[in-house]
Amino acid sequence: MTDNTQAPAPRTDKTPRIVVTRHLLPEVERRMSELFECSFNSSDEPMSRDQLREAVNTCDVLVPTVTDQIDAELLGEAGESLGLIASYGAGTDHIDLEAAARRGVMVSNTPGVFTDDTADIAMEM
Repeated sequence: MTDNTQAPAPRTDKTPRIVVTRHLLPEVERRMSELFECSFNSSDEPMSRDQLREAVNTCDVLVPTVTDQIDAELLGEAGESLGLIASYGAGTDHIDLEAAARRGVMVSNTPGVFTDDTADIAMEM
C-alpha cells in the first residue's frame, strides 16, 4: 500500500473499490477482481495500523479478517466512501459495531462458515 498523503484519484465510474486485508481463496479473489476494483494484500501478513488507515480512507468496502482490529479510532479516520465492512469470518468481535453504526457503515460477516467443518471433525472423533 502507498503513502496516504494524497487524496484518492477522482472516480470515473461507480465500480466499488474493495480492499482485502488477507489472502482469500483464489477463486474468490478472481471473481472479486472481475466485479470490483480490488486491492489485495499480496504478502498475506497482517496489515499495519497505517495500512488499515489508508485502506479505510480509500475504499468503499473493507474485507478484513478476525486478525484485523477495526476500532472506533480507525473508523473515526475513515473516508466518506467507506460504506461496508464485509468481514471474512464468522464473528465481529474485532469490529467496533457501535462506531460503525454511528458512521453509517454496514457490517457483515459469514456466520455458519465453519458449521459443516465442525460437524465433520466431530464425526471423525
